[in-house]
Amino acid sequence: MRTGSHHSVPDIGRRLLLGAGVVAGSGVLTEAWAQTQTGQAPTGQPDQSAVTELIKDWPQAAKAAAEEMLRKYGAPQEVTGTRLHWEGNRPWLRSVVVKTGVEHDFPAKHSDVLEQTVSYRIPLNFLEPIASFNGSVIPDRTRGELTAHCDREATNILALNLAHDIIRGQRTVAQAREAMAEGQRAIQAGRIPADARELRLGPPQGDLRDPDTAAVAPAAGQGSGVSPAIIR
Repeated sequence: MRTGSHHSVPDIGRRLLLGAGVVAGSGVLTEAWAQTQTGQAPTGQPDQSAVTELIKDWPQAAKAAAEEMLRKYGAPQEVTGTRLHWEGNRPWLRSVVVKTGVEHDFPAKHSDVLEQTVSYRIPLNFLEPIASFNGSVIPDRTRGELTAHCDREATNILALNLAHDIIRGQRTVAQAREAMAEGQRAIQAGRIPADARELRLGPPQGDLRDPDTAAVAPAAGQGSGVSPAIIR
């Protein structure tokens, strides 16, 4: 130790931690916050204050979506410099906020920065109607999932409920699009319509995945779980 120093090592460490914005009472500098200070993308599961620090300079739509998710679900399980990921935050299989969204003009101009996924099997004959209803409601046939992309949770809930109505024959595509627009107008006015408050899809019934049917037989010696042959 250098002689003549006015601060002990513990004192210096304490000042560094406080200067770094440690969560009150935690006494530990999060890995995510430390990495953002060195220009690296954060990894792991940081605390909520670290995530708030990370998103402070994100575009407004992404920042607002992230703050909404933080208030409701707490800190995400996975964080990078451009993405926050919540896994199993019921009723969702997962929720993801991205820093850079995709422009979407229906039902009103916004940026798709929040994607939320549920277990749901879309009958094949409804793939086109769902795409016609809302291009940001994405079926994943193989995984048995349905994902909505929008700028807030209420509009994702609304979109999925209306997609469910189409599949059950309760609304036409045109009726669902009009209901989506009406719901958006209510949300913009500060009123959350009933169809945007909670999912009414019902619990998943069994395994909803659809691995399809093999059209090509495996090569000799390549049964299930065997790595593909190397082509030279």
